[in-house]
Amino acid sequence: MSTVCDKMMSIGLVWYLTTVYSINIVPWFLAISFLPHIFMSFYSSKIIARHGILKTVIATEWMRGLILLILFGALFFVPDQSQGALICLFAAAFFIGIGSSIFNPAILSLPPILVETEKVPVLNALLDTSFSISNILGAACSIFLLKFFDIKILVLINALSFFAAAFLQSRVQVKTSVGPTSVEAEKKDPIGLLSLLKKYPVIARMLLSFLFINLVFTPILVMIPWYVENVFKGNASDLALIEGAMGLGAFVMGMALTLGGFAIRDEKRVGMMAIICFLFGLFFQVFSFSKTTGEASLLLFLIGVLSTFLNVQVLTFFQTALEKDEVPTIMVGVNIISAATMPVAFAISGLLFPVVEIPSFALICGLMTMLISFFMPSFLSNKIQKGSI
Repeated sequence: MSTVCDKMMSIGLVWYLTTVYSINIVPWFLAISFLPHIFMSFYSSKIIARHGILKTVIATEWMRGLILLILFGALFFVPDQSQGALICLFAAAFFIGIGSSIFNPAILSLPPILVETEKVPVLNALLDTSFSISNILGAACSIFLLKFFDIKILVLINALSFFAAAFLQSRVQVKTSVGPTSVEAEKKDPIGLLSLLKKYPVIARMLLSFLFINLVFTPILVMIPWYVENVFKGNASDLALIEGAMGLGAFVMGMALTLGGFAIRDEKRVGMMAIICFLFGLFFQVFSFSKTTGEASLLLFLIGVLSTFLNVQVLTFFQTALEKDEVPTIMVGVNIISAATMPVAFAISGLLFPVVEIPSFALICGLMTMLISFFMPSFLSNKIQKGSI
């Protein structure tokens, strides 16, 4: 619910800034939203450890809702299309970013304390499915509501959604017994991210692999509109169809995993990730040669399926390989990579697109993804010994 409304407001804000101010404002707005994820990486895991994972999730929902409620009120006291309104939007984006930089690693750390270990992949799939379908619904809702309401109403709706989410989350119960790392154990001083990566080199290598896969995947989001306009000779409906196909693929795989299909044993997880990564790169290459909307939709559906499966396996790897009190720390690293990948990849794309043919760039991204899949099994071969250095 909160993700639907958050996506809806984000699209509305980008459209508002583009039409009322300038497209040149948007990158700075996104940068302001991202900056807190960098400097809060030194404090997020400590905050989570001090207050507990679930309490942190709930508190950050209330925090973000309150910030948006204040923004809603402030927009009534500053003139529309003024510098004051722009300052309010930037300030709100910055403080929302602080809340999100704590919320994201906390929500990704929840599964091990909510369900038994063997059910963690299923819960990860359910979370991933929720986020995937929420992004689709949020985009659709924003297109509809922007026809009838101004940006202030979208801000208010998002604020109320955060409050409602916090209320519902307050009814969630953690496991009464979670072994030697109990819920109370969450509150001990956490190990820092750099120290954790030094303690578990294989985790550092997994994060590096995760970063690389994200960097070569994200440019496809820029390529899709280009293909629709220049190769498929389509329109906005074709773009919506293709992007919807990828979202549908993510949803289908998420539901399949949620219902208990494709369970992967721990010792087989890295090998399966390598296979999925190889197929991911292969479909990426085939996409670079697609000529019609139908072909692209099918390929993006399959890529959506694979990306969700890969995300669930990566998250499960982190959540089950470490002690439960170490999970929030590594999820801070995952959050930084997820938040940083898009602007970095877009910047790389912006530099390369004028000098490299886009189909060739897509082909190269696919080849690089397939290349890393060959090295992944040996790269991640060392087993983690919990509690040891």
